[in-house]
Formats: sequence, C-alpha cells, structure tokens
Amino acid sequence: MNYNNKLLWAAILVAPAITLTFWLFAGTPYEPPLPTQTRTLLLVILLVPLCEEIVFRGLLQNELASYERLRQTVLGISWDNLITSTFFTLVHVPYFSNAWVLLIQIPALITGFFYSRHRRLIYPIMLHAWYNTNGLVAYSLL
Repeated sequence: MNYNNKLLWAAILVAPAITLTFWLFAGTPYEPPLPTQTRTLLLVILLVPLCEEIVFRGLLQNELASYERLRQTVLGISWDNLITSTFFTLVHVPYFSNAWVLLIQIPALITGFFYSRHRRLIYPIMLHAWYNTNGLVAYSLL
C-alpha cells in the first residue's frame, strides 16, 4: 500500500471517531429536527457533497491555488485549503449548534488536503459523502 492510499484510509477511518467524539461532548448536531425520509438522505449523502465540492474545491480552492503563494503549506495544509475550508465552515454555521461547527472544519481540511494533493474532485466528494453519512448515523442514535 502506497503512502497516498494510507492517507486516504486514515481519512476514511477517522470519520466515525471524529463524529463520535463530538456527539459525546457537544450534544445534538442540528438545531431543527432532521427528517429521515429517503429523499433527504439521498440529498445529504449524495447531492450535497457533489454540489458543495464542485463549488468549494472545484471553483474556489482551484482558483485560490492559481496563486503560488496560497499553495504554500503550513503543517501540511495549504493556504488555499485553509481559506476554502474556513469559508465552507462559515457557510454552515447557521445550520449547526455549538461545537459541531468544528466537526465541519476538520473534515473540510481533510477533503481540501486530498484535493490539493490530487487535483481531482472524486476524493473530496467521496470523503464528504462518507463524513455526512457518519453525521447522519450519529444523529439517528440520539
């Protein structure tokens, strides 16, 4: 297994741990009740990750990465990723309560890391869908 595959598997395996940790310490992730209809599940797990990653990674992060200065990294995180992930998190603030906003920032940085490294949207979309799935599972356990 090469280094890139190990990082991808680590990103996949860390999702349940992050979600469980925040669920235990921060409480309920959503203010309004989240419907569990099939349509909503498909939207949150498939359509939302696809659309958000196209906008935030494919457009915003890609544009920011065109500036060489923003491709420089600090602790493995590029500035284009940090800016995009922070903006992504701020867009989600109205929908989440308390410390759950951090649960958005961490996976956003992870998906941005894979986009920076590979310049392909498939990794962020798959990881985003996986993180959303974990969030819904945690929510359903409440």
